[in-house]
Amino acid sequence: MDYAMQKPPSVRGYALHRIAAGLADGEKVLFADCGDHLLLRTSKPLDVDRRKVRTITAGDIVGFELRACVGKKVKGKHRYFHSSDWRSRHDWLERQGEAHGFGIITLHCTTQLQTVKAGDREFTVDQTDFTGVLKVTDAERFNSAVANGVGNKAKAFGFGMLVI
Repeated sequence: MDYAMQKPPSVRGYALHRIAAGLADGEKVLFADCGDHLLLRTSKPLDVDRRKVRTITAGDIVGFELRACVGKKVKGKHRYFHSSDWRSRHDWLERQGEAHGFGIITLHCTTQLQTVKAGDREFTVDQTDFTGVLKVTDAERFNSAVANGVGNKAKAFGFGMLVI
C-alpha cells in the first residue's frame, strides 16, 4: 500500500527517514518527499491516508517519477557523474530497467548535489530526479521494483521509490 501523510515542507533529509521508520515500526519502508506530504510504501498498515498501488502487467505503459543516487564504482569507490552528464544518467536508468523489468520510452532528468545531515554527520549525495514514460516488460520484476525500490544508494533519504 501507499500512504500519504501531511508534513511541513521544511522537514527534509534524515528527519524524514526517522519519521518513515518510526511509522513502519521496523518494517521495510520506501518514501518520497512530495513537498507538503510524505508518500510512504510499506506492507505495514498505517493509520494515515492510503491508496492501493496499481497492479501492473507486462505491456503496460505508465508514467513515472524516480529520485535516485546515480553513479558508478571506480576502483571500489562510488563516483558520481558530472552534473551535465545526462547521457550517463539515462544509461544508468536503462540498465536498471533491464534488471527490473521495464524499458524507457521517454525520459527527462535533472540533477543536483544534495547535502544530507544525519545526526552529527554531513555528506553529499547525487540527487537525480527522473520523470518519464516506461513500458513494463516483466510484470513480476517490475512489481518487485515498485515494492523494493530502484538503485541501492541513499534509500534512507527518500531515494529509490518508483512512483507510478
